[in-house]
Amino acid sequence: MPLWASFVTGAATRLSWLASCSSRRLGRFVGLARLSLGVASISMLSGCLVDDPPPLVAPKKTKPFLDNSNIHPGVDQLIVTNSGETVMFTIPVKSEDAGDPLFAILLFDYTPDSDMVEQAGSVPMPASTFDDTNRVVSIPVSVRPGITPGCHRYTLRVTHQSNIVPGHSDRVINKADLAEAFWLANINVPPENAGQLVNCPSGGNK
Repeated sequence: MPLWASFVTGAATRLSWLASCSSRRLGRFVGLARLSLGVASISMLSGCLVDDPPPLVAPKKTKPFLDNSNIHPGVDQLIVTNSGETVMFTIPVKSEDAGDPLFAILLFDYTPDSDMVEQAGSVPMPASTFDDTNRVVSIPVSVRPGITPGCHRYTLRVTHQSNIVPGHSDRVINKADLAEAFWLANINVPPENAGQLVNCPSGGNK
């Protein structure tokens, strides 16, 4: 074989080997690039995933809370009134009701162990939430005729509707769901005795 042919053949062999080597390297490079791209895509995908929101928890019903600092008349104030006059009882109330309406009842000379209950007034209140700062129990009372002159007691009881004993709006099933406020009143007494408290009735829970 002529010398130039051998040189050409050798050169061709080396060029083929270089081409083959370059092809293998390029293939590995493309493979690594694809792998890196796949990993990057998965990382980006996982970073974009949003966790499911936590399940909603139903609000838990709480006992009514009466704000005695904004009550009227004040619980430390002696009410002096007479038959035929009107006394307005107001007090802010807060509670988490969980859909259960409130019921407020005002009782006159209330004795828990007695079946004779005199209701001075009552008001139902729609269910609301504890952060509702606009709820106020407001009950106007017209002092009835014939009340024995002297000291008497008004009792406000606030609870949820479901906690009332059927047929007895003054009684509750669970005392833990009951809030109360009390007032003493001198009714039909002479002006000179208006500031004296004699034989005031006591109250209690039932």
